[in-house]
Amino acid sequence: MKRLFIYLLPFLLLLGSNSLAQESYFYKDREHTKQEVFEDLSFVFGLSLIAYPLTQWDTVKNEGSLEVYRKNFGRIVFDRDEPFWNYMVHPYTGSQMFLYYRARSYSYSDSLALTFVSSTVFEFFIEVYTEPASVQDLYQTPVLGAVMGYGFEKLSMELLNNGGSVSIFFGHLINPMTLFSSIFEGRGIKASAMFAPSFDKKSIGYFIHASF
Repeated sequence: MKRLFIYLLPFLLLLGSNSLAQESYFYKDREHTKQEVFEDLSFVFGLSLIAYPLTQWDTVKNEGSLEVYRKNFGRIVFDRDEPFWNYMVHPYTGSQMFLYYRARSYSYSDSLALTFVSSTVFEFFIEVYTEPASVQDLYQTPVLGAVMGYGFEKLSMELLNNGGSVSIFFGHLINPMTLFSSIFEGRGIKASAMFAPSFDKKSIGYFIHASF
């Protein structure tokens, strides 16, 4: 028996380091300093600056130039984009901006305001490289985006906190900000359990500790 115990001891110690923890996801509102607001706006601007040529490479390559930028700068027009872009793509982009600010613990009203600022900056300082700023995009991206983002937020919280692995996958898919602990501030441990070996001269067993 002692020899068996010696053989099993390394495995018991290895298993003893294992624990089960269930994460919880939630939103909280807090106050932000001016520096935090500036940093978050700058972060979204930087992502937009990178994402635009990556997602619209043909447009940027064929239609964009510094001359076009100078010509479009300060102009605003009613675009003739297809409904799919104005009512799906642009609002979806706005929803991800909205979810970013919500993940950073801004209130609904502040998240909407900052989404409006980020969308406006994109229209007048980035997209003008290929086309003038759009009247429709100035309000559809932040307003419809906030509505879509609110729906994504509620659905993702339900999926992440009350579902299995498939539900959690789709929860992260529709709300990718929840994947990044450096961005999403509302993460905690809902329940955890730790398994540790327990043994004496006459018996070998496991000690289980759970917290909720």
